[in-house]
Amino acid sequence: MKDPVKRQSITIRMVPARQLSVIGHQRKARPAHLKALASSMQRMGFITPVTAVERGGKYLIIDGQHRYQVGLELGLKEFPVVVVPEDLARKMMSLNVEQALNIRERSAIALSIYREVLEESPLSAEDDGELVDAIEHAHLVTLGLAYEGSGRLAGSAFEPILKKCDGFLDRPLEEAYAIRQGRAQQVLDAAKLVKAVEDALKVCGDWHSMARYQIISYANPTKRARKAADFDRTFATLIATLKDLERAPQRVLGERVE
Repeated sequence: MKDPVKRQSITIRMVPARQLSVIGHQRKARPAHLKALASSMQRMGFITPVTAVERGGKYLIIDGQHRYQVGLELGLKEFPVVVVPEDLARKMMSLNVEQALNIRERSAIALSIYREVLEESPLSAEDDGELVDAIEHAHLVTLGLAYEGSGRLAGSAFEPILKKCDGFLDRPLEEAYAIRQGRAQQVLDAAKLVKAVEDALKVCGDWHSMARYQIISYANPTKRARKAADFDRTFATLIATLKDLERAPQRVLGERVE
């Protein structure tokens, strides 16, 4: 059949459970949610198909993984599946997730999609429309790499800076990925300095729960910028300011958190 808007070909079929798998970066469902789904299915049946893309004779579920999980628990051997075109898969992977995802989870999804495209098309440009549509914000890839380097990273504190200086690159993905790894390291270097300033404030007896955000706000060289900034210059300035603050941490106390 054809979808009524884009006229893309889609198929609805029954697929054996053994041929189905789930993308790895979806948030795990709460037990209460799964229990409610199971109760609903037992009353009404499995009436909403899962959505999947076919790859190598298998089907990767990109929407409906919780229904699939409950169906397995209920003993289902096959599932109704809406099979969508391959070119829709990545867009749906980024859209069909719970809205309350935190910055770490959004970054993990973006990095997973990025790596998949990198493996398939290493010479395609990072600012190619397909990848841009799928992950929307390039800085999430940088943060995803940084989170892999440090699970304690406060990504939300750095996101306002990255939004202004870390856009998509007009480079082949294999080159862009190496640049992003370098950018992630700069984020981690800045994070270590923020922690050092926090520690210095503790020694002075001036630390508070929002100190991290106040420090980054003070050192942020882009907070009044209206145009996109250069990443390397931005982080060079940020890191230099943080080093100065480590020596004189109380200068940050008059800064209003934005």
